[in-house]
Amino acid sequence: MMKNRWGCTWDASWVRASAVTASSARIQDPTPETTWLLVCTYQRNDLLTRLLESLKSVQMPPGTTIDQPHVIVVDNSPQPTAEHLVQSYSGARYVHEPRPGIATARNTSLEAVPEDAQAVVFLDDDEQVTTDWFVSLLSAACESSADAVAGPVVPIFEGEEPDWVSTYGYVRRTDFPTGPHPRRLATNNTLVLSTWFGHPRHGGRGYRFDETFNFIGGSDSDLFERMMDDGAQFWWCAEAVVTEHVPIERSTKQWLRRRALRGGQVRVAKKRLRASPSTWVTLGLVAEGAARASYGAVRRFSHRARRRPVTYTDDYYLCEGLGMLKAVMGQGRAEYARKS
Repeated sequence: MMKNRWGCTWDASWVRASAVTASSARIQDPTPETTWLLVCTYQRNDLLTRLLESLKSVQMPPGTTIDQPHVIVVDNSPQPTAEHLVQSYSGARYVHEPRPGIATARNTSLEAVPEDAQAVVFLDDDEQVTTDWFVSLLSAACESSADAVAGPVVPIFEGEEPDWVSTYGYVRRTDFPTGPHPRRLATNNTLVLSTWFGHPRHGGRGYRFDETFNFIGGSDSDLFERMMDDGAQFWWCAEAVVTEHVPIERSTKQWLRRRALRGGQVRVAKKRLRASPSTWVTLGLVAEGAARASYGAVRRFSHRARRRPVTYTDDYYLCEGLGMLKAVMGQGRAEYARKS
């Protein structure tokens, strides 16, 4: 075992692991002073308050010159309704972005990051951090030399967790060991080196979220997939835990199936952005959608035939495939579009 410069103990088997090589030219490791937390919010002031309160209680590394992490909050509501909440957090920056869309809001948060920042951390406004979350995330970023580090997101259901979750499953990001992470990441509890977003004339890569996904979702998975294609190395830190509030309306199988349908729509949008329009591309999308839906249907039938419970994975393949077919036919839904 060994200790890093902040006094945290880590297993030497993964410190500076050879499996991860920083693909960005890093000037220096991120510190609490050069790391900025980015939060986009839309008319969820009660949840935003809980997040900010949890950040006030976070443990800071020894020797840090600030009392709590730097935060930038982008309010994507038509009117600036969250400014008074952000003012209660010392050192926070509030930005009102009335242009609707989560990708637009995320890009606005990146534009507000100071030029001397070494890293940003994406958090959702319905999350709360644990006490040692910040120290764990920063330590993993410094010791791994990865381009991005993510941690677990534990769902906390409003009321009791539904009985069916134990057999059907739910959307979780909890079951990975600390170490190299070959899968794409998301923007709920993820640190990214700021060189990926800096201006090219300053040595950055100029990455931004694609606003094609403003109202269908998926802008974060699209960004991290592009980063992977460009050589980014990811790391998982099992110790950097946050919790996520799950409202009653999202505690149903129907909501999960709608989420999977939207996943198919997002998949089609990504593939179209990466390919030139052609009949062959469309036929390929139809074939893939049909294959995924068929595979999910077979899994469901097999489980029912053996009197085993159908799982979220079974339904995801089925619904994602159907979502792809609907998107190809122009029947996708803008789930996050604003109601006039």
